[in-house]
Amino acid sequence: MEEYTHIEILIEDRSGGILVEQIMNKYVMDKDNITYRIHSFKGIGKIPLNVKSMSQVKTQRLLTDLPMYLKGMSLSLEKMPGKKAIFVILDSDDEDCVKLKTDLVQMYLTLQVSIQAYFCLAIEEMEAWLLGDSEALLKAYPMAKRPLLQRYIQDSIVGTWEYLADIIYKGGLQTLKRNASSYHEIGMFKCECAKNIGKWLDIRNNESKSFNYFIEKLDDFCGNST
Repeated sequence: MEEYTHIEILIEDRSGGILVEQIMNKYVMDKDNITYRIHSFKGIGKIPLNVKSMSQVKTQRLLTDLPMYLKGMSLSLEKMPGKKAIFVILDSDDEDCVKLKTDLVQMYLTLQVSIQAYFCLAIEEMEAWLLGDSEALLKAYPMAKRPLLQRYIQDSIVGTWEYLADIIYKGGLQTLKRNASSYHEIGMFKCECAKNIGKWLDIRNNESKSFNYFIEKLDDFCGNST
């Protein structure tokens, strides 16, 4: 009997959750006995200074609440049969990626949780994963500005969601900002991009190194050598 595998995924915002759900749907399509659950937060927050005495009040900020979730999920997952893991996915933004990853691993070790955790950083933002598959992007948005897309340097620090908006939004980023009355509408635009482009993503053919790292860690955990 094939071993049961379950993955809990923590991600910093709704658009990221939409994208990862589409990725995971594709990932498990040809696999048996793999289940997953996605938890979307409302922002990034900061790792608490003292993770062992963290507050029990949820802030809905990923890093702020992360110690609480890692401890709670670990206790819950321990009772489940089979293989279990927690994946934490977040934007690196303008943070030092090496330091952020080191801080996350140190927090995990300090908490002494029993369940394996993987920390996956999208460089600079998860929109880089959408830009990593130009074929999928053009299927979703045939009128996209191809010269601008071709000039994009993968996983570069350029203001990734803004760059994506310039490529696909009619009139570009400045028009989007004029048309958006609040950041909520910017968030809706990001969700739309995640849904529309994510539908077409080829998860085995993406130019983003940070995307491929996520897939590689899924393979490592799930035992897929594809």
